[in-house]
Amino acid sequence: MKKNSNKIVVSGGTGRFATVLKKTVNSKNYYFTSTSQMNILNPNSLEKYLKLKKPKYCLHSAALSRPMSIHNKEISKSININIIGTSNVVKVCEKFKIKLIYFSTGYVYP
Repeated sequence: MKKNSNKIVVSGGTGRFATVLKKTVNSKNYYFTSTSQMNILNPNSLEKYLKLKKPKYCLHSAALSRPMSIHNKEISKSININIIGTSNVVKVCEKFKIKLIYFSTGYVYP
């Protein structure tokens, strides 16, 4: 897959980190994804979106974080998004030779 050296896809594009990032970057080169555009729990969704955009970088910031009580109430959701979803992003980025930048916080762990 030929990549555009200026494109950066941001997973978790509607989350806390991405919302702040949007205000500080040239949004022409950044693609802030929502779950409906690129679902990290669905490898086919990831592949389809990344093939379409052909980014050089994927900034992975999608996660289930605060409030911490949500991890205890919905442990499966926490594991799926924070562990399985991240694993899917890593695998697809490796497949397409996209450089991965991973952002996280201690708030993703129960």
